[in-house]
Amino acid sequence: MATVTHTTRRVLYTADGRHSGCELDGFRLVRRVRGSLHQLRRPPAWSFERGILEQAHTAGARVVEVHDVESQTTYTAPLALLWQKGIRIQRGHGEQIALPLNLWHVEDPKQGRLFP
Repeated sequence: MATVTHTTRRVLYTADGRHSGCELDGFRLVRRVRGSLHQLRRPPAWSFERGILEQAHTAGARVVEVHDVESQTTYTAPLALLWQKGIRIQRGHGEQIALPLNLWHVEDPKQGRLFP
């Protein structure tokens, strides 16, 4: 008989109690976004509230995934890379860590998997 394992997804909340748009799914921190609205322009990057990354790290997350629902593109990076190469920013939404787009592994359904 096959063993079925179920992963419990856990929604993460910001320091002020708002839904962050992020959830933990096993070892992955997953965020679904609208690129036209949520992607940083300067520098071109994906950013996360520092507290969300800390919660994910504490819970054992090792990978961060951003799914752009508009383009159907998936961006993947090790959580450790956000800590090592991420840029700390303050733009009115608390401290955030932004990882420039060129450091993400990109999977675009129209072009196949692309690497930085």
